[in-house]
Amino acid sequence: MRRQVLHRVFATPCLASRLAKELFEPKLAGLTLLVCTLLLLSGCSLLFGGGSSGTPTPEPDNRVLVPTFTPTTESAAASTEAPTAAPAANEQVAPPATEASAAATEAPAATQPPVQEATPTALAVASPTPVPKAVVSAASANARGGPGTDFSLVGEVTQGQSFDVLGKNQDGTWWQFCCVNGQPAWIFGELVTVDNGSTVPVAQNIPTPPPVAVAPPTQPPPTSAPAAPAAPAEPQATNTPAPPAGGAVNAGACGGDDGCKFHVKGGPTCIANGGGELKMQLFFEHSGIDNGQPQGDYRIGLERDGQLIAAFADAKSIALSKNQGQNGPYNYEAKVGASNLPGGSLEGNYFFWVLDGNRERDSDVFTLFVPAGQGECWIDFDQAGH
Repeated sequence: MRRQVLHRVFATPCLASRLAKELFEPKLAGLTLLVCTLLLLSGCSLLFGGGSSGTPTPEPDNRVLVPTFTPTTESAAASTEAPTAAPAANEQVAPPATEASAAATEAPAATQPPVQEATPTALAVASPTPVPKAVVSAASANARGGPGTDFSLVGEVTQGQSFDVLGKNQDGTWWQFCCVNGQPAWIFGELVTVDNGSTVPVAQNIPTPPPVAVAPPTQPPPTSAPAAPAAPAEPQATNTPAPPAGGAVNAGACGGDDGCKFHVKGGPTCIANGGGELKMQLFFEHSGIDNGQPQGDYRIGLERDGQLIAAFADAKSIALSKNQGQNGPYNYEAKVGASNLPGGSLEGNYFFWVLDGNRERDSDVFTLFVPAGQGECWIDFDQAGH
C-alpha cells in the first residue's frame, strides 16, 4: 500500500512539470519546478515521519466492508416474528395452558382409585378341581343300572379302564360313573380305584332296587302220610347230618347262557367258633386261569327250613382278592348271629347254591349240616372243569 502512495506522489510533480513546460512559457518553468520540489519533500515526510503530532496519516482501506448484524429491539422482533407464529386459517390453535388448567386436567388422574390386584392374584392361584376318576382294578366287573346287584346289567368293564365318577350311594360303597354303552352305570367300590373320591357327592335320584322275585318250589312239599309205628332208633354220631326234609324252596332254576357252571372243589368244612354266629368263608375261583384266579361278584343262596337267609345273598366275592383262613383261601365272607337264624341256633341242615351277579342260580343245589358249636364254615367253588 505504501508503494502505491509513493508512486502517486512522485509521479504527480513530474507530470505537472512536464505540462508546465509545454503549456506555459519558459518563465514559469522554474516556478513549476519549485512546486514539484516542495511536493516531493512533502511526500518524504509521509514516508519517514515528521510533523508536530507524530501520528501517521491513516491509509486508505480498500477492503470490502461486510455489514454486521445489529440486534433490534424486543418489540421490533416480536412484530417481525408475529406473522410467522400465526397459525394457518384452517387449524384451531389451543390457547396456552395455564397452571390452573393443568392442575384441573391432572386432578381426575390423582383422584382415581388404585388398581385392585387382589382379584387377578386370586384367579391366578385358584385351580379347577380335578374330575374324580375310577380305574377298574378287577380283571372284569359288571356295570349295573343302580347301586346293588339287584339292578340289571348295563355292560361289563375290564381292568385298566378309566371313567369319570358322577356320584356315589349313601354309604359310599358304590360309584356312579360315565359311561358304559352310552349310559351312566354303577360299580361296586371294591372293584375300582377312585382318585379324589372325597369330593364326589351323593348321586341324585338313586333308583329304587327292583323287587326280588321268589322262585317257585322246585318240587311240591311232601304230603303227610299215616304215621307208621316208630322203629327203635339207632344211635347216631353227633356229626352225622340228618336227611333234608325235602328240596330247597328258594333255589330256582339255573340262569344265564352258561348254565350251572360252578361245582364244589373243596369242603364244606365247619369248625368250632363258640356257636354265637354262622360265618361263611367261601372261595370262588377259576382254576383254568392263573392256577385259580379269584372271581368277583358271586354269592350264595343259603336256606334253612324253607327260609332264605338273605344276608348271605347280599354279600359278594371280590375279584382278584385272596385271603387265607383257618380252613383255606377265601374271597367272600359273611356272618349272621344265631338269633337271626331259623330256630335261633346254628345247628341244623341247610341248602346252598351259587348265585351270579343277577342273583340267578349258577350251580347245583348242595346240602350242608352245621353241628352244634361249629359255626365257621368254608367251601371252595370252581367254575372250570365242571
